[in-house]
Amino acid sequence: MISFSLFDLILFGALLLFFISVIFLSRAGYDLAPNNPKAFREGIARESLAPNSCEVARERRVAVCAGDSITRGAVSVDYVSMLEARLPEWDFVNAGVNGELAYNLAQRMEDIVALDPDAVTVLVGTNDVNATFGFQAALGYMAVKRLPERPSPYFFRENLVGIVRTLKRETRARIALFSIPPIGEEPGHYAYLRTEDYSMIIKSVAKDEGVEYLPLRERLCSYIEGLPPTTERPLGFRDFGAAAMRAGRMQRYLGKSLDEISASNRFHILVDGVHLNTHGAMMAADLAESFLRSPRPL
Repeated sequence: MISFSLFDLILFGALLLFFISVIFLSRAGYDLAPNNPKAFREGIARESLAPNSCEVARERRVAVCAGDSITRGAVSVDYVSMLEARLPEWDFVNAGVNGELAYNLAQRMEDIVALDPDAVTVLVGTNDVNATFGFQAALGYMAVKRLPERPSPYFFRENLVGIVRTLKRETRARIALFSIPPIGEEPGHYAYLRTEDYSMIIKSVAKDEGVEYLPLRERLCSYIEGLPPTTERPLGFRDFGAAAMRAGRMQRYLGKSLDEISASNRFHILVDGVHLNTHGAMMAADLAESFLRSPRPL
């Protein structure tokens, strides 16, 4: 007869919860935004059947916002829609997919390249960080996202460099890399600090490859760390996975907004410890808007 210790049961429960949360985030919002790269191409193809429509389409500039769930905008406030409202002269393509790591984004660059975009922003790395928080996390991401090796800073950098070089080689796009938001709003916590390590990798890649760097993490952290002291602590790190699933249920069944969920978790710029509320999304939109409005270097 097989017997299990209390530790074994706790470990199994934690692993099961992690798998469920990763699968949930991967499927929430059906993964693809309505204006995803394939849908955008199909729309252009349909318009091309009308006289002169191809010419009109080519006159409009195309910006692709690539990344994970923070860009997808189903469980995070949608900063891409904010950009659409601010810059109506641009066509925006949302190439965000829930739960993805840099490796997964690198595997689907063909759809982005096929659009021949004028500009591409990349906001990826949060799941790469999440995947380093213990054996269960690494195993969960490797299984669900079919990774060829265990996530690490080196693996992240290798894939981010591949993304940038593919865009530079195969498109004429201006490219900008966002640093990633903090995980949680506790400045001394290891999860919060690890996003700084990965953001430094992003900054280094941007410098080495000669592309723009958008300091999202720096702005978000400056805001958090500038808040007046309070005795009301935000939701703890161990509860983030459950909070993400709870947020989905509150949206779907109770009609709660992401900002209402954020407030219930006592966050200022995050919803569930990972995704952005309206305040955080506006900071991302501000940086992307400044990048898109700036003149192309000669």
